[in-house]
Amino acid sequence: MKEPKKLLSTTEERILAAMADRIFPVTDTPGAVEIGALSYIKIALAGDYAGLAPLYRTGLRAVNRHAKTKFAAEFFSLSGEQMDLVLQDFESGAVPRCRKAAEFFETVHYHVLEGIFCEPHYGGNKNMIGWRLVDFPGQQFGYPEAYINKRVDLEPMAVDDSNSAEKESCRSR
Repeated sequence: MKEPKKLLSTTEERILAAMADRIFPVTDTPGAVEIGALSYIKIALAGDYAGLAPLYRTGLRAVNRHAKTKFAAEFFSLSGEQMDLVLQDFESGAVPRCRKAAEFFETVHYHVLEGIFCEPHYGGNKNMIGWRLVDFPGQQFGYPEAYINKRVDLEPMAVDDSNSAEKESCRSR
């Protein structure tokens, strides 16, 4: 999916990327940025979540301002531990001059997770990495009821993949 026209400044995108990496960091698996959460959020802010763009812009500037006040540095330049302290202040709503701090943090947190585990068609969950992390097989054509609430060993399949598989199976008949 093509990313929309740029809605956030370069600095705002860097802050958002750093936040996403603290919410779902790289471990022995890819983190939020590698999985595509930022692409998902940018596409969503240009579409269905357009009404949240002002909250994002205000919130991202407030994160950077709070980081500068607390640690005298841009948010994305802080250590992981320092970023966590800034984000904890936002999560608890304890940020002077930002009365929507908790709402902003909750919104970003939720959208990062959406971007990790969404249907890839929406711009996140690159290569279905999020689904692979939790062994979710995706939208399988003809998924038998016998598999409900049981672990299955199926390769994840996105909606676009299942449509092409369905078309292919119709041609062979």
